[in-house]
Amino acid sequence: MKKILTIGLACAAAVAALTSCNQDLLNIQQKGVIAYEDFYKTDDDAQSALTTVYDAFIKLINDQGSNNPAWNVVTNACGDELYWGGGKKNGSSSGGQEMNEFRNTYDSTIPHIKTVYNDLYSLIYKANLVLDNFYGESGEKCDSQIKKSCVAEARVVRAWAHFTLATYWGTPPLVEHVLAGDARPTNCDHDVLMTWVINEFKTAIPDLKPRNGKTDKEGAWKITTGNAQAFLGKALVFDKKWDEAKSVLKQVIDSGNYDLVPTDQLLTMFRVAGDGNEEKVLEMNYIYNQGISMGSWHYHFQRNQALFFRNIKKYPTVLLQAGDGWGNNVSPTKQFMDAILTHEPNSARRKAWFASYEEFLTDYPYPLAASTVDVPDEDGKKSKVSYKADADMTEAEKLMDFRRGLNCEKYDETYANCGYYFMKLVPWDCDLIPNSTTVTEENRIIMRYAEVLLLYAEACAMSSDSDGSGLAALNKVAKRAGAPTYDNLTMDNVKQEKWFELCWEGTRFPDLVRWGDAATVLAWKSHDKMPYLGDEFYVKGSMGKKTTGKPHKARVSYIDDGWAELGGGFQAGKHELMPFPFDVVQLNPWNEEKGEGLKQNPGWE
Repeated sequence: MKKILTIGLACAAAVAALTSCNQDLLNIQQKGVIAYEDFYKTDDDAQSALTTVYDAFIKLINDQGSNNPAWNVVTNACGDELYWGGGKKNGSSSGGQEMNEFRNTYDSTIPHIKTVYNDLYSLIYKANLVLDNFYGESGEKCDSQIKKSCVAEARVVRAWAHFTLATYWGTPPLVEHVLAGDARPTNCDHDVLMTWVINEFKTAIPDLKPRNGKTDKEGAWKITTGNAQAFLGKALVFDKKWDEAKSVLKQVIDSGNYDLVPTDQLLTMFRVAGDGNEEKVLEMNYIYNQGISMGSWHYHFQRNQALFFRNIKKYPTVLLQAGDGWGNNVSPTKQFMDAILTHEPNSARRKAWFASYEEFLTDYPYPLAASTVDVPDEDGKKSKVSYKADADMTEAEKLMDFRRGLNCEKYDETYANCGYYFMKLVPWDCDLIPNSTTVTEENRIIMRYAEVLLLYAEACAMSSDSDGSGLAALNKVAKRAGAPTYDNLTMDNVKQEKWFELCWEGTRFPDLVRWGDAATVLAWKSHDKMPYLGDEFYVKGSMGKKTTGKPHKARVSYIDDGWAELGGGFQAGKHELMPFPFDVVQLNPWNEEKGEGLKQNPGWE
C-alpha cells in the first residue's frame, strides 16, 4: 500500500509540474464528439436531434421498473380488466400487484411509477432540446422546412408526454424549456396544463405532413398530421370539449389514411405481420440490425409477456418458448370475462384476445411428437401410456394428454387466474429476431384507429349524433370484432365497446376516472376473493402425482387469501391520481411560503 501511495504521489507531482509549465497540454480535444455550440445549426443536426426524441419515446414504452415493464404496470395495473398475478401472491410482480389490488402498501416508492415519470420528463427534455435550439422563442430559428417539420414533431411528442402526465398525475410541472440545474419546477393547474397541451397540438399540425395513404408504413412510425389530430381529439374529449373533438377526429376519419384491419387479421394486429398496417395511428418502430443491440428493455418486455404461461408444461408452438423463470402471470378478471362472454362468447375478437384453459390446450399446435410416458392414476400408481403426435390427435385426445396442461408437478394451481389466458399481446415465435430465443421485434402501439373511432363515438354521444356518424363509428368497431352491433348510441354502449376492444392498451383506468366510474366499478377489489386455476385432470393437492381419469378442464377456486386485507380497495379522492415519486418529491419538496417545489397529490402525503 505504501509503495502504491508513493507512486501515486509521484505521478501527481509530475502532472502538477507539467501543468505549471503548459496548461494547454491538458486541453486534449475529444475525438468523435461535436461541441454543443457547433451542433444545433443545420437541417441534419435538427434531424439527428429529433432522432434522440424518438429514441427516448421507445425507451419510455419499454423501460423496466423492477421486474415488469413499467409502462404496462402504470397504464394498466389499476384497471378492472386484469389480475396482476405472478407465480404466487407477493412474488416477483410486486408493484404491479400492489397497484392492481390498491393495497395499503401501494405508495410513492413503487419503482414502476418512478421509471415512467422520469422517462416522461426525459422525453420532454429531448423534445425541448429540439424546440429551444431550432425554434427559439417565436420561431426565429426555423429557417428551413426541415427544421419546421422537426420542431413540429418534437412539439407533438412533448405535448403528448405532458398530456400523459396530466392524465395520471393531475398537476405535474409544465416544462417548456430545458431547465437549469437548480430549477425547482412546481405543479401546474390541471386545466391550465390541458389548455396548453391542446394549443401545442394545434400549433404543430400546420407544419406536419399527412400519412401517405393506408399502406404508408413509415406514416405509422413517425409524427404526422393524422396522429397529431388524433392526439388533439383525444385531449379535447378528456377536456370535455365535445363539438371541437368531433370536428378534429372527423378529419382523421375522413382523411382516408386509416382503417380497421379485416376481422381475420385481428390475430396479427400486435405482431410483426401487423406492423405499419392501416390501423396503426402511431407505433414505436423496431428494425433488427445485427450490429445494434435491441436493448435489454425490449428483451425484458418480450420475455415477460411469454412468461404469462410459466405454470404450463408445454407452450403452443406459435408462442415464444420462454421457459420457466420470473415474470407476471396476467390474466383477465372474472368481471371482465363475465361481461365479454355474455356479450360475445364466440366472437373473433374474444377468441383473438382471450383463450379459455381448454382452448389453450386444444386450439393451438404443440411441439409434441408421438411418445410413451408414465402417467400416475388417482392412487398414484404409474403406468405407461402412449400418445400420438399433436397433429394427429383429436380434441378429445388432447384433453386426455398427460403431456400438456398445468405443470402440476411444480404448481398445483395458478394464482389469480379465473380459467382464461390473455393472448392479445403475447409474442409469437415467428417474430423473433435472428439467432435469438428471447427477443422479438414487433412494434409497440401508441394509438390505433379503433380508438379514434371510439373517441369520436363518445364525443357524438356526449353532444349530438344527428347524422348517425357516431353510431356508425361505434358499430364499425363492433362489426369488425364479429360482435353484436348496437341499435343506439349511448355512453353505456361506448364504454362497453371501448372496454372490450382496447383492453390492456392503457385506456381503461383513465377512462373510469374521467367518467366518474372508478369508485363504483373498482369497489369489488376491496372484498372479492382471488381465483386460483387448477385442472380437473389432476387430483387437487397431489402436485401432479395423481390423475383423476377426467379430461383437462379448468377448476377455479375462489380463496380468501388475505387479498382484501392487504388491498383496502379503491379510495375515492386518492387513487384517481398516482403519487409523485418519493425521490422526486424529496429532491424538490413543496415550500408553501415560497410557492415552489412539488406538492404531493391528495392522500399520498
